[in-house]
Amino acid sequence: MSELHAVTVRDGLAFPLNRVAWADGRPQDTESAGYAKKLLDQVAWWAGTLRTAREAVPYPA
Repeated sequence: MSELHAVTVRDGLAFPLNRVAWADGRPQDTESAGYAKKLLDQVAWWAGTLRTAREAVPYPA
């Protein structure tokens, strides 16, 4: 990841096929929505923060 100049987020979201029941393309695990929100909130934070930083100081290529 460092060679791509990428950062990671701490939280992730996985759906192990042997433990999660699915119906109509959605996981039936009641906690999945909360995990997805937490992950997407972190990605959105990074996107906004990096946009602001790139405007202030362009990334050195």
